[in-house]
Amino acid sequence: MEHNVIACFDDIPLVQIQCYANRSARFISAYSQGLSGSTAWVNQKQRYHGHQTLPPWMAEKAKAAYA
Repeated sequence: MEHNVIACFDDIPLVQIQCYANRSARFISAYSQGLSGSTAWVNQKQRYHGHQTLPPWMAEKAKAAYA
């Protein structure tokens, strides 16, 4: 089974893994700034690309809109 899992991971393109990691980093950043799940999803969809974090002004704007 371990061999099969390693073989499956080898079939996944590196770019796809990096995109998933970056998207996850944006969610982690949003949650660490106190945003809820739906608010974090909205901010993730805006695709702010500045070092995979949300700027403070964007987090405050989202909190105000969904509070």
